[in-house]
Amino acid sequence: MFQDSISKAVSSPHHHSEQLYHVSEEDEVIGSVDRDYAHSEEILHRSGIVFLQRSNRDILIQRRSPRKTIFPNCYDASAAFHVTFGETYSEAAVRELREEIGISTQLGYVGKFKHHDPPEHQFVAIFIGASDLPVKIDHSEAEDAIFCSTGEVERIVAYESITPWLRDGWKKLGQAI
Repeated sequence: MFQDSISKAVSSPHHHSEQLYHVSEEDEVIGSVDRDYAHSEEILHRSGIVFLQRSNRDILIQRRSPRKTIFPNCYDASAAFHVTFGETYSEAAVRELREEIGISTQLGYVGKFKHHDPPEHQFVAIFIGASDLPVKIDHSEAEDAIFCSTGEVERIVAYESITPWLRDGWKKLGQAI
């Protein structure tokens, strides 16, 4: 029955949302799920974040657009994404970095974590990449972006309105580097 309700939501002709991975508590694929349905029903799915670092070690932090329905105006990682059904975490990270900030660079996998902050219920893979190329912000995604020292990022994470995945991802990145 549960799977039938997901299939109906996914195959509804009125949904034009992207298809995501519906995953188990172990991040094993159960099937696909419509993004809007995943959020409305808080279904566990895959996502990720990328931290872009300059050669001087500064990290790009974005402020989400006020038009975003989820966590508007909050600080976020350099790029944040959902993994579209059919792509890997790393393929999604490369795609989204290019779409959100116009950068193509080699990315390193840092790790992943699971979080549930409604409406999001997701596994979040963390990637890091380096580039000194100019950044081109997609203003439908972000209001602005700034390069910050690690101390400045620590201050933002501690005192500003941020996405929960920035909070958890920054902590995990700090443990890895």
